[in-house]
Amino acid sequence: MVVVPLGFRLAPLTRAHAIFVLRIARYAQPVGALGAVASFLVPVGWTAGLLAALWLVVCLMASLAGLVELVESRSLHPTHLLPAASLGVLSVAAAWLVAFRGGNDFGYSPTIAELTAVHFHYAGFAAVMMSALVLNALGAASTRLRRVAGGAGLLVVFGTPTTATGVATGTAALTVIGPVILATGILTMSVLTAFVVAPRMRSRARWLLTLSAAGVVIPMFLGVDYAAARVFPIPALDIQTMALVHGDLNALVFALLGFVGWMLA
Repeated sequence: MVVVPLGFRLAPLTRAHAIFVLRIARYAQPVGALGAVASFLVPVGWTAGLLAALWLVVCLMASLAGLVELVESRSLHPTHLLPAASLGVLSVAAAWLVAFRGGNDFGYSPTIAELTAVHFHYAGFAAVMMSALVLNALGAASTRLRRVAGGAGLLVVFGTPTTATGVATGTAALTVIGPVILATGILTMSVLTAFVVAPRMRSRARWLLTLSAAGVVIPMFLGVDYAAARVFPIPALDIQTMALVHGDLNALVFALLGFVGWMLA
């Protein structure tokens, strides 16, 4: 209800038809969000799944806008790919939400289904969108900085599905490699935000972007530790504590403060 519409408004799409399709998704977003919220007010089942499907429709429209951006630009350059990928993974997030509320967990526990939906909203949509915004803000920067920003964004894009594949298949290598790729991309993007982008902004935007960049450090290390503990005999937080600490810091500090900072900027 907050992070996704902020991301829609900030999305640095460049093609007229893509912007038009995303505008339709923005108009439909409140209805989809209310459906998603209402799906938690009724028992798990067909009714909850149908209510959550309203959110899936919104996310499919947003993903279509990302596809149109790539088709119109005829380019997979990170300036086009990152916002398109960010909008694209929203459909994955919404599909898992529909599955969770509809009671179809695909053989996994309800907790895994729910947290997968949440994860793709934040590690997928929000993190990739902020990578796109960082790259866009570095338009006048050196070629080296832009390459670093683009590379970090691509790591975030590929880190999320790699992590999900590791969890889904139980493949030990992917279970560890995915979170490491994702954390490397997000932390690199956060360093650029805190030390290159934010100092150029006005005071409120600068502080919010800096807090957002700092707030993601602990969650990323916790995420890597949690993934590694599934393979190696090392201590890690349990999943409920991870959801509370890792999840809330990512949602409320990294994503929310970050998007508000970009809005002010």
